[in-house]
Amino acid sequence: MVAPLSTLDELILHYVRALVALPSVTGDDPALEQAAPTIADILRGLGFQVNVHPTEGAPIILAHRPGKSAQRLLFFNHYDVMPAGVWRDWFHEPFTLAEREGLLYGRGVANDKGNLAARIAAVAQILAETGDLPVGVTFLIEGDGLSGSPSLANLVADQANHLTADLVVGYGGMLDQARLPYLYAGVRGRLLVRLRAEGAKIPIGADMATSVPNPAWRILWAANRIKNDSEEVTIDGFYDAVVPPNREANKLTRGLQLDEATRLKAWGMPQFLFGMTGAGLARAETFNPTCNIAELTVDTGHSPPPTIPASAEVLLDFSLVPEQRPTEVARLLREHLNSADFHDVHLEIIKGAYPPAMNALSTPLLNSLATAIEQVYGSTPQIVPLAPFSVPLHLFTAGMNVPAVALGIQRPDSNIRVINEHIQLADLKAMASLIQQLIIGLG
Repeated sequence: MVAPLSTLDELILHYVRALVALPSVTGDDPALEQAAPTIADILRGLGFQVNVHPTEGAPIILAHRPGKSAQRLLFFNHYDVMPAGVWRDWFHEPFTLAEREGLLYGRGVANDKGNLAARIAAVAQILAETGDLPVGVTFLIEGDGLSGSPSLANLVADQANHLTADLVVGYGGMLDQARLPYLYAGVRGRLLVRLRAEGAKIPIGADMATSVPNPAWRILWAANRIKNDSEEVTIDGFYDAVVPPNREANKLTRGLQLDEATRLKAWGMPQFLFGMTGAGLARAETFNPTCNIAELTVDTGHSPPPTIPASAEVLLDFSLVPEQRPTEVARLLREHLNSADFHDVHLEIIKGAYPPAMNALSTPLLNSLATAIEQVYGSTPQIVPLAPFSVPLHLFTAGMNVPAVALGIQRPDSNIRVINEHIQLADLKAMASLIQQLIIGLG
């Protein structure tokens, strides 16, 4: 229930504290299964009809409350978080919300529990003030957002009748230099593949390197055939499906102001790749597909170095743009390796691949969201045609023909993958006010 005298600030802290307290680390099935009912109960307390759907991975929460008008707004979030790492390295316990000099610390506070708390708090405040919602609101909250959302497509297909909406507001993204949220009109697609090379059945001493094949070299040579030192993917046909941006997208991208200095300082880098800056950097992040080496591993058993490993693997992450498709890219990769005589290198597609999602930049509801941002923040938001990150919004834009955008509260120094993850309390309050304004404005 919502206390009638609760302020929006009080509600924000209440909900973000409750969410951060859940140690819902990605891949930790017991913790995720325990977290989902707690989040469901929060929404039930606000009068939502809630169902928790079991999946092969983490449960997915689907909640809906009707509004006065026929319009419906769907919030898409995730409740899984990055591993906390070594607890003693944190300023405070990672799963206990802490406030320090205007900053909120806790695992998941920036990705994505703070975002979720702001949305819940905005709904709660409207209900406390009016007793009803001006528009129908649906929450779709998954627990595998950090691992590719492998169960989401089946759930969306099965529950399509309960997911009708006029606008989907997804997760992800940063604030700009003026602390306004970027408005992402599209997001990239995702493909993870694991390449594996095998050698002897057991690790062998390095003194036999002149006669025993080393699978680590084999996997390095294979990876070297995929991308060159100009950062161009060399897979035959990789770029064939790419659709060039239209004039409006090009214009928006040229005008993007990225917080370059804050990024470089926070990430400990002297410069961006090839010294890119300004419009060139914005264009690369917006329109260029690429391939990233996410992980290199070798199996040496318990043998100390130097050892010839029994196997070696590389995890590749493909970031896709319209109209690239994960299955086609995986097929092209297999053919490319075969043509270079790497038939022996095994290729495994990791669950959770999906294509990019794009909205028309003139979508009326996109304009409504931009107007709401301007009303709350006092400035016009920057619209990014295609985000540099991946979220499975194609399930809505392509599968349901509904506009879907990404909106987040991260800053370059939010530390979402390392210790002391944090956000500014003022940013969280502003986001909650924005969601409140959006709900009221759509009504």
